[in-house]
Amino acid sequence: MVAELSRHPQKCGTPGYHMILTSNGLEKIESYSIVKGTIYLLITTIGVVGNTVILLSFALIGLRERRLAKPETVLSHLAAANLIVFLTRMLPAVLYDYGWRNFFGDASCKAVCYIFRVFRGMAIGLTCLLSCFQCRILSGTRASSTEKDKIQRSVKPMICVLYLANMAVNADVAIMATNPFNASTFKFVFNPGFCLVIYPEKISFEATGYVDFAFDLIFVILMALASGRILLILHKHKKKMNAVRILDQGSSAEIKATKTVIVLVSFYVSFYGIDNTIWLYQTVVNEINVVVSDVRVFFTMCYGAVFPFILTAFNKKINVLYKNYCTANCEVRM
Repeated sequence: MVAELSRHPQKCGTPGYHMILTSNGLEKIESYSIVKGTIYLLITTIGVVGNTVILLSFALIGLRERRLAKPETVLSHLAAANLIVFLTRMLPAVLYDYGWRNFFGDASCKAVCYIFRVFRGMAIGLTCLLSCFQCRILSGTRASSTEKDKIQRSVKPMICVLYLANMAVNADVAIMATNPFNASTFKFVFNPGFCLVIYPEKISFEATGYVDFAFDLIFVILMALASGRILLILHKHKKKMNAVRILDQGSSAEIKATKTVIVLVSFYVSFYGIDNTIWLYQTVVNEINVVVSDVRVFFTMCYGAVFPFILTAFNKKINVLYKNYCTANCEVRM
């Protein structure tokens, strides 16, 4: 029933309830919570199961091939980030909507909110890294093996940098998160419902919101530019007498891998656009409509839910793994 990290001042009490309460408000609140909790449970189930399957698939591929290609390493970290986001944001929200209250203490709230914010940031950062990496590889199809090796070796350090950056940027959440039942009067709060992140004054509250917005926007611009560059490269290849056919096998595989990147970026930018359009709307209204905030949460989580389906559709290794598994099961049953 509450707003997702609303980045907007809210008064003490149960945030958002005044938006739905009527003369029969209690019944409306309960029915709304059940409907919302059911929708959240559905998308959480899809996200948790799907990303777990992707992680297990990459683990099997790594065991069979003794290594993972660099794009697969990024994708496996992205699947892990999506999984943790669902477990730390959506699962507690589902429990809250179904009537469970006060299941986190102050320490648990600090840990859960901090982990969620770090891995939410990792999801966008890894998607950006994947698109930039693929763009650089495609741009250097004629580059020497030494140059390509340098690009490949830079991936793991960049992943480490992303982890450190997100841990630093979201440090305030680990300090200011608290159990909502232990909070008294407050005005400036990020409120996912099961926990609160309370800020002492308006300046720090708004600064945090705009820094998060700018941080995300930079990554989105980078991945959009990289994807545009990729599309331009592919268009030039297509104009040269079906150039994909005359490329070496490695380059052909690289071009196929870009399909996954382009689709992932397209979905992320779309969901990001909806998310931040709603946020910009919320910054100019006097009261936050809880339904609008919940819609924003839904679209924020859609990327993690569709991610496994995109990989299943476009990743050849995962497709082969699934087919082999299905074939083996059919033979056993017969």
